[in-house]
Amino acid sequence: MLFREDAAFSYPPHKTGDARNRENGTPYLKDLGEDAEQVPEIAPAEATWGHERPFYCRPLQRNRRLMPFQKWFLVAGFLMAPVFGYLLGLNHGHPASSPNLAERPTLPIAKPSALSATKPETELVVLNAGDFHMGDARDELKDARPHQVNLAPYMVAKHEVTLELWERVMLWGQDHGYPDLPNGSGKAHDHPVYGISWGDAVKWCNALSEMEGLTPCYYTETTWQNVARKGMADIGNQQVNWESNGYRLPTEAEWEFAARGGLADKRFPWGNEINHEEANYHGSPLIEYDKCQREGTATALMSSKPYTAVIGSYQPNEFGLYDMAGNVAEWCWDFYDPSYGTAEPLQNNPHGPDKGKNCVVRGGSWRHSAADARCASRFSLPGDLPTAYVGFRVVRSL
Repeated sequence: MLFREDAAFSYPPHKTGDARNRENGTPYLKDLGEDAEQVPEIAPAEATWGHERPFYCRPLQRNRRLMPFQKWFLVAGFLMAPVFGYLLGLNHGHPASSPNLAERPTLPIAKPSALSATKPETELVVLNAGDFHMGDARDELKDARPHQVNLAPYMVAKHEVTLELWERVMLWGQDHGYPDLPNGSGKAHDHPVYGISWGDAVKWCNALSEMEGLTPCYYTETTWQNVARKGMADIGNQQVNWESNGYRLPTEAEWEFAARGGLADKRFPWGNEINHEEANYHGSPLIEYDKCQREGTATALMSSKPYTAVIGSYQPNEFGLYDMAGNVAEWCWDFYDPSYGTAEPLQNNPHGPDKGKNCVVRGGSWRHSAADARCASRFSLPGDLPTAYVGFRVVRSL
């Protein structure tokens, strides 16, 4: 069996954060500087929640009375407000055919909240894929041998799965045949979920598929009759309906193609160097291509562990995908193969070994160095092991 019954891990959700980030949203990243000193970790009980205000003193009774004139003025203001509003045009609607609308400047659209009706976590980007050069021989990467891969078109989520989305699907699943999906952990609802094993991510993908009326991808047997919804199923390539329109984990090849964003032979989704203005990772002055020049995570993110960032805090790659380097590392479908890329000159839609215990993890995280954030960097973890720095994103076949 792929999973161990005794591998039970519990990670309590972290709901704390920097008050400045709560008030101002994600633009806190602009405050980062190359010479910023590392901020020591603060215990939740001692956390600073923004600017301290003086203790509130209740005003004396005489100062809280409203004089008759003040009462009259207040009532008159309420009565006259609609009249002045109408005269000033504040209540006038703008018809769709108004010629002035075209002349009005376009305002910047705010990033939708993870709790709003628009769910950026499930917004997908279509990738036509095709042939691409997978792997990287530079920097002594010994398990990322360069080779040619051909991929069918597919869709990939713009964002890593958030805690809010995980919980919404989990709660739906509890009433629809998914009794053992665990509670996710996360710093906040709009941060990526973590503490999710590979096996739980597989079942959650099926739950999301059924919740949206799509055909699940993962089954407990090769006839694709019994959907994997509960228990510790031993799933391999033959139990996956690759033609299904439902959600699934990306294959390792699909993940790397998406991460590169159309760039070839580069370390990162944007080029060959990295800094804390481009990704959430653990900096090190000892790595030549790490230009943050400091040890540790970005200062603005160090309010409390885990040092994750709100989804969409950094610029996307050329495909419009966020956090393909850093934030949390991401599960891929494949079982880990240390010698991948050596069997054929051109691999067509590779899915990795059919069986295994360790599954591929890609992209690095807030606790990984710049070396682990590279597009070709890869490591593995047991599929039944949840950790505080691994999450995932979803894909769909076309």
